[in-house]
Amino acid sequence: MYAEQHLNAFELVRELGLAVEIKMDYRREGEVVVRAEEIERGIREVMEVESEQRKKVQEMSEKSRRALMDGGSSHSSLDRFIDQIFL
Repeated sequence: MYAEQHLNAFELVRELGLAVEIKMDYRREGEVVVRAEEIERGIREVMEVESEQRKKVQEMSEKSRRALMDGGSSHSSLDRFIDQIFL
């Protein structure tokens, strides 16, 4: 489970713009240390009403909701998959 976490974080921050980067300190005896202030900064940045990340998360939420509704892409794909299984 740990192996892909760096890739997931990179994708969310850099490629999708849905998160903010949080600085981690690797110098403490091989342990990863994240300061409370750094976590607070990241949370505040994402929670700002006008933040780009917040806008993108809201947009992605709406797209996801539409995909699951009747006629949405995920709903339609699941219907086709079920049809193929039972034919």
